[in-house]
Amino acid sequence: MTVADYGEARRSLFKRTLGAVFAVIFVIWVGLTARELIDIGWLQSRNGQAENQLWAHLTRAQVRDKLDAPPAIAAALADLDQLRHIEWKHKGHRTPLSLVQVWHQGQLLAQLGPTLKDRRAPPQEDLYASDDKWLYAEANAPEQELIIRRWQEKPGDWHFSLTGLSYYARPLLYGLPLVMLPVWLLFRLGFGPLRRIGHQIAQRSAKDLSPLPASPYVELAPVVTSVNALMARLQQRLEREREFLLDAAHELKTPLAVIQLNAEALQPPAGEATGLTGRQAGASARLNEGVRRATHTVHQLLALARSGGDQENVDLVEHELVALARDRIVLAAELAHQRGIEVELHAPEECWLRLHRESMGSLIDNLVDNAVKYSPGGSQVQVRIAEEADCVRLSVIDQGPGIPEHLHQKVFERFFRLPGHEQAGSGLGLSIVERAAAQHGATVRLGPGLDGRGLGVSIEFPRRT
Repeated sequence: MTVADYGEARRSLFKRTLGAVFAVIFVIWVGLTARELIDIGWLQSRNGQAENQLWAHLTRAQVRDKLDAPPAIAAALADLDQLRHIEWKHKGHRTPLSLVQVWHQGQLLAQLGPTLKDRRAPPQEDLYASDDKWLYAEANAPEQELIIRRWQEKPGDWHFSLTGLSYYARPLLYGLPLVMLPVWLLFRLGFGPLRRIGHQIAQRSAKDLSPLPASPYVELAPVVTSVNALMARLQQRLEREREFLLDAAHELKTPLAVIQLNAEALQPPAGEATGLTGRQAGASARLNEGVRRATHTVHQLLALARSGGDQENVDLVEHELVALARDRIVLAAELAHQRGIEVELHAPEECWLRLHRESMGSLIDNLVDNAVKYSPGGSQVQVRIAEEADCVRLSVIDQGPGIPEHLHQKVFERFFRLPGHEQAGSGLGLSIVERAAAQHGATVRLGPGLDGRGLGVSIEFPRRT
C-alpha cells in the first residue's frame, strides 16, 4: 500500500508536532531576549546614572580649591577623564561619552567633552535632566556657588542596534539547526509505533480480521483496543451473514428440488407426442431453465458461504492435484461437448499439493465452467498445471471475450457481471475462486488468454512443508 492509498490526507501530525516544538523554542527565545533587553534598558541606565553622579562629585572635589585658576581646573578635568579611560579599559569596554561643565557664580569656568557630530547629537545644555540619549547629574557646593554639570551617554544603545540584535539572534540561528536533527530523530522514533500499527493494518487482506497485537504504549492502547473491537464486531457480522446465507441456501434447496421434479414430470417421455401447444411447450422449457438456473445459484451460494472462512479454518491435506483436475474437467465435458469446445489438460503425471479437496474442486469447477460458458463455439480451453521451485501454478485459459484490465479487481466482487454478456450466471464464480485461493494462501492473477485473446486465470499455490 502506498501513500496515495490513504485518500486525500495531506496534513502531517509529525510535521505539526515538530513545528509546534520549534514555535515554542522561538517564543521562549523572543521572551528571554525581550526580558534581557528590558533589564539592560533599566539596569544599565540605573548603573550609568550612579556612575555619572559619582564622577560629578569627584569633579566637584577636585576643582573646588582651584576656582581662581581656570587652567588648573582644565588640567584636573583632563586627569579625571584619563582615569575614566583607564577604568573602562580594564573593564574591557569603550569609555562612555561624557560632557562636564564647571559653573561658578553663574559663569562657565571650564568644559570637557568629545566631538559628538559624527556619533550622536550633543546633549541639550539648557535641559538639566536626563533624556532618552543622555544621563544628567550635577554636584553642588552652595557655599562656593559651584555647580558641576555632567552628561554621560545612556548605556545600552548598542543592544538595540542592528549589531546588537544580530548578537542576540546568533544563538537561535546557530543553535536551531543543531537542535533540529536530534529533535527530528526523537520524533521519528516516537512516532515509530504508530507507523508500525498503520503498516500492520495496511499489509492485511480484507478477510483478515484477527486482532492487532496489544500496544505497550499508553497513548496507542486506546487506538489498538478500538480497532480490535471494530474488527470483532465486523467478524461477528460476517459470521451472521454467512450463517444466514447457508440457512437460506439450504432452505431453498428442498423447494427447488420439488419444483424441478414436478417440472420434469410435466415433460412427456422421449419419443412421445407432448400434446402441448406451442405456448405451453415454451412455458415448460422456460420453467425448466429457470429452475436449473435457480438451483445453480443456490449451489453457488452454498459454495461461497463454505469458502468464507480463513485459511486456518480448513485442514489442508496432501492430494494429487492432476487427478482432481481431471475429475472436475469430466463434469464439464457435457456442456463443452454441446458447444463444440475442446477442453485440454496440460499437466505432469502427478502433482502433490496440500489442499482442501472440496474448496479446490469448487475452484476448478468455477474456472472451467466460466471458460466453457464464455468461449465461442468451436474454440479451445486449456487447463495447465505447472510445478515450479517455490509454487504450483494452476491456469485456465480460454478464447472468449476476456475481461478489460480496468475491471480485473471488480470481477471478484459478489454478484458482479460484465456488462453486455448474455450468458446466464450468478456473478459468484470468481468470488468463490478468490476465497478458495485465499484458504490455500494462493494468489489469483488475470491475464490474456490463448493467442492473446480471451482470458487467462492463473493461481499460484505456495509449496508447504
